Amino acid sequence: MSSLFKKSLVATSLSLLAVQAHSAGFQVSETSVSGLGRAFAGEAAIADNAAVGARNAAALTRFNTTAFSGGLSIIDPDVHADVQSANNGAVPKATLEALGMSTEAKDIAPTEYVPSFHLIHPIDEKFVVGFSAFSNFGLSTEYPKDFAAGVGAGDTALVTMNFNPNIAYKLNERWSIGAGISAIYADAELNRFAGAGAGTPSLPGTSSATDRIAHLKGDGWGFGWNLGALWEVNEDNRFGLSYRSQSDITLEGNYEGLATASVGKPGQSVSGELELNLPEIIEFSGFHQLNQQIALHYSAMYIGWDSFQELKATSSASNCNDGTAGQCLQKDENWDNSWRYALGATYTMDKHWAFRAGYAYDESPVSAEDRTLSIPDSDRHWWSLGTTYTANDNLSIDAGFAYLDGDQVDGSEDGFAFSAGGDAYIYGLQLNYLF
Repeated sequence: MSSLFKKSLVATSLSLLAVQAHSAGFQVSETSVSGLGRAFAGEAAIADNAAVGARNAAALTRFNTTAFSGGLSIIDPDVHADVQSANNGAVPKATLEALGMSTEAKDIAPTEYVPSFHLIHPIDEKFVVGFSAFSNFGLSTEYPKDFAAGVGAGDTALVTMNFNPNIAYKLNERWSIGAGISAIYADAELNRFAGAGAGTPSLPGTSSATDRIAHLKGDGWGFGWNLGALWEVNEDNRFGLSYRSQSDITLEGNYEGLATASVGKPGQSVSGELELNLPEIIEFSGFHQLNQQIALHYSAMYIGWDSFQELKATSSASNCNDGTAGQCLQKDENWDNSWRYALGATYTMDKHWAFRAGYAYDESPVSAEDRTLSIPDSDRHWWSLGTTYTANDNLSIDAGFAYLDGDQVDGSEDGFAFSAGGDAYIYGLQLNYLF
């Protein structure tokens, strides 16, 4: 459709992903509250509760009885974005404010709740099955309706849920392998507003920065698979390696806004599709019980963000891209592969209490030259604390906390120069039960 529709679809496609309080890009790490307390260090090897099913299927063999874990993480971001100028510097910030538009957006990422559910059940001494439901990716942002860069801001939400059955087999006393499949559901919604473009020829019929120019909502399913291996050197030392495949999800839904005029349907809904490419993930972890009280653990995670090279949306409407039938959007993203490194320690005080801490460095997949208002990603530093209270041989409760320190970054998009950044706090509570 028109260039406005293209920009709106770009925003659907995970706009402002990185200002969220998750891992770099738009990855979500909160699959385990015990893991949260150690910055997710050692997740593919520790297997201290059933949540390991989301990280390494092979580690299911560590359980000789049915195990359940259910948790909730609360993500409380403090994120802001400021527009410095518009029209490639020709319109300064003061002029935008004099026209009654907002140039400073605070708390643009609302508080979010991330649940997880895990169940492990041994079949016999060799085979173990499991099921996990969790989220790997997501975002949520809400800009003021009168924000100057409303065409690229507005409000955006992406929710994904991964339903992941696994099976593991113990080869011998030292080695285990595992595999699983994933059915991933994704739901996305966006609203965009005129902002500084109100009343201009590119946005006909608008008179106020708060006029809504685009609304899009869609959902879809994708599928993937995962593999894992666990090497138990002895009871105190083990290593885990896991692989989760790339998943491609086709979001199907409807768009409505000014841009539908280009297909003869002004203000009406037009159906369309957008493919979302979720990256492959490889994680290596180690766990070492140094003595009865102290354990060290670490992880290196590779995220194959090079799968996110472009965003391409299509529609059955003719001429939806100014003459290119069927193609509504093609935008280069050029993301790079990235790494996440984590180191943590656990101190077991007695049979009831254990305490943990961790640090992680999370690389951004977005280079400085490709950073935009839609995706102002930056490197992150994680600082985490956590504890476990073991009530008896069957019941334990985990609590975790993490502080995420994100860098302040600058960028430009659609003629708007901006800066963005902020921090986030994550709190979690999890119940574990052995049957």
